[in-house]
Amino acid sequence: MKIAIDIDGVLLDIIITYCEIFNRRYGTNYKKNDVIKWDFFNDWNIDEETGFKIFYEIYADSRNVPFIDDDAPKIMKRLNELYDVDIVSARLPEYRSSIVEKLNFHNVREGIQYIELILLHHKPYDVKLKQNYDIYVDDNPNLVEPIKKLESRTLLLFDQPWNQNSVCEDNVHRVYNWEEVEKKIFDL
Repeated sequence: MKIAIDIDGVLLDIIITYCEIFNRRYGTNYKKNDVIKWDFFNDWNIDEETGFKIFYEIYADSRNVPFIDDDAPKIMKRLNELYDVDIVSARLPEYRSSIVEKLNFHNVREGIQYIELILLHHKPYDVKLKQNYDIYVDDNPNLVEPIKKLESRTLLLFDQPWNQNSVCEDNVHRVYNWEEVEKKIFDL
């Protein structure tokens, strides 16, 4: 079985850092819970290009981005001992060294917790489904409906404020932490 693990929103709590930078820059007071849509830029009165510039700043230096769950490295290690686990993220290749440094800092290491780090462009939003995985662990609500049409694949939707309107049924399951990720994968 092949498993694709996302980075942002699954391993790293990037939106916390995003809000801090945005608030300093624009004099606002946004928190992670205010990000209730994938394309939240529209609600915050900035265009997507300006919004992604902040993401690119964070991608270039991910050291201050909080890790989501301290159990993730040991769970990923157990999963990778039984299955083929890759990290598949919508980050541009020029940010590879920064993300590898951050993952290594949290003991998420190539060859132990995952086999390969695969970086894809962020659009189209469902580009990850073109990769051949059986299970996707991701927070992207744009994967929900397309994966429902791929009955042989499963999405474990990592619970985040921006995916609350996603209907989890059939081959889409909501998970709230890494312990649930592991349990659900073993149940499948």
